[in-house]
Amino acid sequence: MPKYTYRCEACGEHFEKIHSISEKLTDCECGEAGSLTRVPSLPFCVSVKKPKAGQIVKDFIEDTKQDVETQKEEMMRGMEDD
Repeated sequence: MPKYTYRCEACGEHFEKIHSISEKLTDCECGEAGSLTRVPSLPFCVSVKKPKAGQIVKDFIEDTKQDVETQKEEMMRGMEDD
């Protein structure tokens, strides 16, 4: 369940409550009815580690070397058949 931050308009206190997204709190613990407002908060984001540019280049070079070797072998076989 998400954690929400609330502020009481009557007493000025800030506090956090954990509850479902469909539930809405309106009454403060100080006794004032309808005095709570939810304070917007930043979302929690999980960052995915991206490969470094250098690693991408290394992978490309290795793939290209393998392709060149394969093409060389095919050319050599083609010359032997002639």
